[in-house]
Amino acid sequence: MSLTILHLSDLHFHALPRTFPEWASKRVLGAANLVLRRAQHYPLARAKALVEQVRALSWDHLVISGDLTQLALEQEFEQAREVLSPLLENPECVTVLPGNHDRYVAAAQFPEDRFQKHFGEFWTEGPLWAKALGEGWHLLGWDSTHPNDWWSACGTVPQATIAATERHLSTLPDNAKVLLANHYPLWFPEGWRVKPRHELHNLLTVRTWILRQPQLRAYLHGHVHRNWHLTIPRKGMPALEAVNSASSTEVLHSGKTSSFHCIVLDGEVLAVEPITF
Repeated sequence: MSLTILHLSDLHFHALPRTFPEWASKRVLGAANLVLRRAQHYPLARAKALVEQVRALSWDHLVISGDLTQLALEQEFEQAREVLSPLLENPECVTVLPGNHDRYVAAAQFPEDRFQKHFGEFWTEGPLWAKALGEGWHLLGWDSTHPNDWWSACGTVPQATIAATERHLSTLPDNAKVLLANHYPLWFPEGWRVKPRHELHNLLTVRTWILRQPQLRAYLHGHVHRNWHLTIPRKGMPALEAVNSASSTEVLHSGKTSSFHCIVLDGEVLAVEPITF
């Protein structure tokens, strides 16, 4: 029996700060970007249309790999939860992990973690999210986000997360097949210009580690607002599929050919289909 996974990312529900403290720190820059550019690219009607599109499809598990919000405001999380609610009725079939915009400033995490407050039932407070999907397939999730200085959108995969992943993989059969979800990309299309202030601090270390794990079959992410599917060859083990579904709610522009991805798991085969709406 095959399994169908839908992968969305970077939904960017947005609102402007309402109080003076909410305007503090880098939110000033984020709000300016929202007013001048991003709000036009992420209309609420587009997000609602995405929900209807996903509802109309048949799937076994839904993965949203971060950036539900733009400024990590309470009202943005509330809106995201409300609009997405038709897709969240069965938490056993949904995984939602945070992106850097969901931890945009320290106030989004302390004293109360707003992401955990609104989406914690689809995630974990520990270093690793783990879910058995069935048919020998498993899903793991990482949180590599943290507040940054105003000029940075970087993330870091903690060593504790790598260690927890190694321990978990060691408990699975050697022939287990694993999908790993994280917000940040590890591979890019040929000729892509990587921005050091926009990616994982430990990108090369994490990439090298993943390439050595034969049980890992796919890496699902977002962050860079252009969808892609790359096949990464590995010596002596199955290739790794890198799938970017960023900006699932963004209005499609020239050069953007899909909004999200449908991943079909059938035995040893993993097939990735881009979906445009």
